[in-house]
Amino acid sequence: MKRTIAERYQSQLELPYQSIKLGDSAQNEHRYKKIKLTGSYDHQRQMLLDNQVHNGQVGYHVLVPFIISRHEAVLVNRGWVALGERRDILPEIRPPRENQQLRGILTLPHNEGYRLGQVTMTDNWPQLIPYIDIDKIQSAFEYQLLPYVIWLAPEVDDYYVRDWKPVWSPAEKSEAYALQWFSFAFIVLVLYLSLNIKRTRTEEIDV
Repeated sequence: MKRTIAERYQSQLELPYQSIKLGDSAQNEHRYKKIKLTGSYDHQRQMLLDNQVHNGQVGYHVLVPFIISRHEAVLVNRGWVALGERRDILPEIRPPRENQQLRGILTLPHNEGYRLGQVTMTDNWPQLIPYIDIDKIQSAFEYQLLPYVIWLAPEVDDYYVRDWKPVWSPAEKSEAYALQWFSFAFIVLVLYLSLNIKRTRTEEIDV
């Protein structure tokens, strides 16, 4: 499964940017597509996604809504920025360089696994969030946030680090783990049988 997803992601990267119409449906159909949109950033209401690591250093991902129609917008991940000297002081977020044209990779929010903390929206910007929950983030916006996140294209001129990788372990790594655990299970089985056979023989001798 992971190998199939990785191959699909790589194959999409080889295609040119496409203009598509976003909506609530057909989410998986557009996943990892390189897309281009026309609209404008709502750079007054940006968010920082907490606990993001780049090259061993902790920081944030910078998120900003991109308004594509009067009633709809999509979140754009502008990239990674380092944590400052103090966690209680958020880094200054600069507005996007390009405001009308958007190029990026269309993804879905990562909603699997354990979630630490709660998404609580306030009137203070930028806001710090522990994870992306579109339904909870929606309360801070009058337009509809579509259920996507766009990774800003690495070649677009902007301030933040963009080294996009889907959140998965390589298929080869998963296969190695599976082989390792199978080997452990086999060793335990051999030891169990060996000890029980030895115990049975000892009991027979004692009798």
